[in-house]
Amino acid sequence: MIGIIAAMDSEMRDIKAAMEDCIKITHAGMTFFKGKLNQKEVVTVKSGIGKVNAAMCAQILIDIFKVKAIIHVGVAGAVHPDLEIGDIVISEDSCQYDMDARAFGHPLGEIPNMDITFFKADQTLIKLAEEAAQRIKAPYRIGRIATADLGVDSREIKEKVLAEFNGLCVEMEGAAVGQVAVLNQVPYLIIRSISDKADDNLADDYKNNLEASIKNGVSIVLSMAQGAE
Repeated sequence: MIGIIAAMDSEMRDIKAAMEDCIKITHAGMTFFKGKLNQKEVVTVKSGIGKVNAAMCAQILIDIFKVKAIIHVGVAGAVHPDLEIGDIVISEDSCQYDMDARAFGHPLGEIPNMDITFFKADQTLIKLAEEAAQRIKAPYRIGRIATADLGVDSREIKEKVLAEFNGLCVEMEGAAVGQVAVLNQVPYLIIRSISDKADDNLADDYKNNLEASIKNGVSIVLSMAQGAE
């Protein structure tokens, strides 16, 4: 069974609509929808926004639903200058750029006592997502996704994430899912569609492009389900 997480109702709406034999299960205040996509067993859920919600949701998928892989889908703000609104970012890995224990001698982003900064995504899932993007002719890049409990509307933060982490985009959940997945030895992948440029036009860009960007990311997930054997 595959777990599919989105932070918002709008990001999971079309996935849920495409599912068959769907049943609803509530746990820890979250509603999980268990069913099939193209005859493949999946469970999809709205985690809510932020790293704590995402991490809790991922652990429930692993412990309660026994998922064999987790896909996180949603929108993000572009950090790399070549990314345009609507483009897809497929995670090579992810990091938490707001983890800052430099006062204790740890590099920026490294989680103390874990000696880890970057959570590697699963190569098989990356390949499936790349093939899906090519099938639907969606522009995409594979690279690092940077996570923090922070909505970014600052060129200074963008430049920092690009310079210090080589991040392609910023969002608020993915690396928390990545951390839980890696610790549990469960394959994971983040798929993000660019909704804004993470600058001072954030509010307008996000509002104007949210729905179209969501459809782009969800289309990759649905195409993955159709293309995977």
